[in-house]
Parts: sequence; structure tokens; C-alpha cells
Amino acid sequence: MSYATDRKIEPLLMAATLATLEKKPPRDLKKTKAKQDERIHALMVRAYEIPFYRARFEATGTTPEDYHTAADLYKFPLLTKEELRDWTDRELAEHPEKYRDWHVNPTSGSTGLPLKTLFSPRENAAAQANWMRVLMMGGFIPVVHKNLHRPNSLHTTTGGKKSLMARLVDTRWKEMSDSIKNRIPSEQLLREINDYKPYFLYTHKNVLVRVAKYAKENNLYLWQPKLYAPISEMLDSQSERLLLEMFGPGLLNAYGLSEVGSCATRLPGSREFVVNNDTHVINIYDDDGNPADNGMAAVTPLFKTDLPLINYTTRDRMESYRKEGIRFITAILGRMNDVIRHKDGSVTEWGNIEVVVNYATNLDIVQSRFIQESYDRIRIQLVKDPASTLSDEEIERRYTELFAPVLNHEFQFEYEWLEEIPADPNGKLRMIVCNIS
Repeated sequence: MSYATDRKIEPLLMAATLATLEKKPPRDLKKTKAKQDERIHALMVRAYEIPFYRARFEATGTTPEDYHTAADLYKFPLLTKEELRDWTDRELAEHPEKYRDWHVNPTSGSTGLPLKTLFSPRENAAAQANWMRVLMMGGFIPVVHKNLHRPNSLHTTTGGKKSLMARLVDTRWKEMSDSIKNRIPSEQLLREINDYKPYFLYTHKNVLVRVAKYAKENNLYLWQPKLYAPISEMLDSQSERLLLEMFGPGLLNAYGLSEVGSCATRLPGSREFVVNNDTHVINIYDDDGNPADNGMAAVTPLFKTDLPLINYTTRDRMESYRKEGIRFITAILGRMNDVIRHKDGSVTEWGNIEVVVNYATNLDIVQSRFIQESYDRIRIQLVKDPASTLSDEEIERRYTELFAPVLNHEFQFEYEWLEEIPADPNGKLRMIVCNIS
């Protein structure tokens, strides 16, 4: 195998992989499960050859013959972000020449130290093909339909090196001028969307929200794409309502991480996520580490066979059900470390707060963020719907009535009214910020 050669032919590898992927939600679940089972076993055979994973097989007393289904992966240890970081850093330090032609996919480090994930050219082509498949599930046709998106690189503003997909469909795949390091006013972004009229639009959720809010408060025309995806952040109910109102019904909610790619998709009009079972496994664990339908998710990308990520802990909580061995996600509740901390050591997770946010639909709020300053004080940032007829005082009083019981009446609430909630330095916007170490 020549990684240098693979790097040169990545577009061909991507096209070949894309041809093998399911473009619609599975109807024949037995066929889908058989394909997933085959790829699980092949992945574990490959992992057994890698010293890092061989030690994990030996620690559990298992071999690749013990792994043929998603349920079998519960026998294998979880892989934490910290373990992945240490392993990746060690690989890069010890074998720099091996990874010269690989892709290094960095995370922003929003919850700690930045993480680099290594993708071989074939793995990167598969990850890109998988994302293209997600769009095609929503009706997008490569080359035919226009795409407008925010630059993906953490290190460049617009005009940086184009992605593989951008090179393939260059004339129909356009970057927005806004980027993490070059924040553009909402007025200009709205103009770009209206001028380009994309079939598909995707960027950070907070960017879409601020454009939608700007259009609404100024009573401006906003192009409604056939398909649009708020990425990189959890989609809360308040933002979803505003996006549906202003951008229309074509909201595609694609769940994934930079480490594993896009692994579950909620198509427009649907209330549940279909797992991309031909490329991923999502297993769920309860608080005691046992197999469950509701709890913490662990993801295994089946296409990542050169440097596998098996049972990678996302730190997101999900609710799900299984049918004929195939998992469907009914709710994604957010990261386990997005929490409010109590004096007694217990925590309240975003999922509990989000339930109340859902009930507060009549309070005319389009964005909110909870910032815990101490064990008795929470600052709540709020952005009001431009069409609201409620006073700030009315909304504050109702918020306190709703959220005080959820948090055991332990906190004083301070309210901060904003035109928009600023994104974090990494371009994302977290729903809970805990300033208690």
C-alpha cells in the first residue's frame, strides 16, 4: 500500500466508496445489518494486527472471532478522548514518515486540550463520501445542485485549501466569506445566501441562527434552501423553531464528530435519526457501563481501518430503540460534560434543562445559554424573538419559575439580554458553560 499514491487518487477512491453507500434510509433492515456485521468483523481482524488494540483484545480475553455484530462490541473496552490523544501523539512522534501523506483532522479543544485525529487517504476519502451520502439522502445531487458552506478549516479563513469534495464539484461548491477567524456581519452573509441561492446550505448553528434573526427583525427576504444543516453544535429547540420559520422546512440534522465523521441523520420532517449503519456503529451505555438504549453513546466508524477508532466515547447522551438489530436514535441530549454542578457533587445535565426549554416555547426566546459562575449563581444569556410582545421582566420571571425547580432552588439567576450570543473562540456555541473547575 502506498499512501502517497492513495493521496493522489483520493477523488477516485471517494467516488468508488460513495457508489457502495446506502443513499436512502434502510428498508431491508436484515440486509443493512448483514453489511454492518461483515464490516465489524473485518475491522476487528484488522485491529488485531495493531499493538494498541492487540493489548485490548488480550485484556478482555477475546479475539476477532468474538466480534461479528454491533452487540459484540460491548465486549470491547471504550476508547476515551484522552486515550486517543495520547495514542495519536505517540504515533506522530514515533512514526512521522508513515503519516506524511495522511490527513490530520484537528478538533478545537473546546473541552480541553486540542485533539488530532489521523486519517489515511483512503479513510479520508471514505469519510468525505459518507458526508456526501448524507446530503444525497436529503435529495442533494452532486455537481447538479449548488452548495454554500462555511470554510471547515480551523486554521484558515476563506480562500484556504479546498476540500476534496470542493475540488470534485468546484463550480457548484462555494465557500461563505465567514470563518472562525474572520467573522462577517449577518447582513453580508444574508446577501451571500440570497445572491447564490444554494440548494444546500451548511454552517455552524449559531451562524444560521444569527442570519435568521437578522432577517426576521429587519423584515428582510431570506432565501430558503431545499436543504440546510446546522453543524458543529447541538440543535436546541429554540434555535430549531427560528430556523424552520426563516429558512423553511428543509432542515437536515446530521450528527457526528470530526474524529468519526457523520454517523446519524435526521432528515427534514422526521423526528428520529437514522444511524448510518453501513459506515458506523452507535452503541449506548447506561451510567454503570452496561448495554442500554438510553445513555452515553460510543461510536465505531467502520471505514476507519488503517488507524481504527473502536467504541469511541462521544460524551453525548442519546435515547434510542433497536429494530431487527439496527439502532434508531430518537433524541440526542447533549454532552455529558455540559452540566450544572451542585454543592453536593451531583450534576444537572443539559438534557434535563432542555426538557424545560421545550416547555418554554411561548416565551419568545430564540437563543439561550446558561453560565454557571458559582455554586449559587447562574447567568442566563437570552436573545429575544424580534416579534415578541413580552417584556424582559415577564420573560425573566417565567424563566425563574420554570428553571428554579429543575435546579433544586439552589441558584440565583442573573439575566443578560443580548442581540446575539457570541460564539466561543472555536466558532461554536455551547449551551452550558460551567466556570467551576
